[in-house]
Amino acid sequence: MSDASILSDTDRTTGRDALRKNIQAALALSGAIRSTLGPRGLDKLLIDDTGRTLTTNDGVTVLETAKVEHPVAKMLINASSVQDKIARDGTTTTVLISAEMLNNAWHLVTQGVHPSMIARGYRMAEDFCRTELPTFTIAAAKDDLLVATKTALAGKSHEAMRIHLSRLSVEAAEIIIETQSGVTIADPTRVKVLSQSGGVVTDSQLVTGLVLAKKRILEAMPKKIGAGKVLLMNGGIERRSMASEMKLNVTSPGILQSFRDKEIDLL
Repeated sequence: MSDASILSDTDRTTGRDALRKNIQAALALSGAIRSTLGPRGLDKLLIDDTGRTLTTNDGVTVLETAKVEHPVAKMLINASSVQDKIARDGTTTTVLISAEMLNNAWHLVTQGVHPSMIARGYRMAEDFCRTELPTFTIAAAKDDLLVATKTALAGKSHEAMRIHLSRLSVEAAEIIIETQSGVTIADPTRVKVLSQSGGVVTDSQLVTGLVLAKKRILEAMPKKIGAGKVLLMNGGIERRSMASEMKLNVTSPGILQSFRDKEIDLL
């Protein structure tokens, strides 16, 4: 076996130089989406290799669309994606806070503090924040919930759509809240979003009951019905097919129409 080093063609960075480059990558990533933060955040125009454009100020969309190779930057993007899956908001804030924490850690490193001590200090700060955060809570009225929901939807749609979806979201949240043994809980599985093609987003509505996503069999059937009873049938109500394969020789147009009329009568 050759005595040549296996890593002879590999550049290695260690020590503070490696730390500095990792933190610089995190700061560069946060700087790219910093201007999108908040209800007055600016939009970003994204262009891919094929020339397609996308305008958005959603932090996680910008991050997931960008082609990032640096491992630390990828870690921040993954953290932002997890935040989006869990809370559906706070993606930009996640990256900005993480980058600022790394920047503050760099100042401590230059003063001689070991990285493991800095990490331990951040964990202590997290425990302290979890303890003190409940003392800052306030009782939110419905108007406060609407404002918070509209802020979460900022940049994802136009004003009329945000107002409509915010109202539906708050009403749905109020419906699924229940108190058990003095503890208020909410079961998000009790709300389901059914997507329908056609129309506009403002046509969306909240139905407090059972929704059956079925199409009308005949055009003569009503599109909407009010309160009524539920009929359980042991059998199908679709058009019946022939019991066996056969050919019909139609000699008069009236015969074909009689078949159609009989189908409607059976239905």
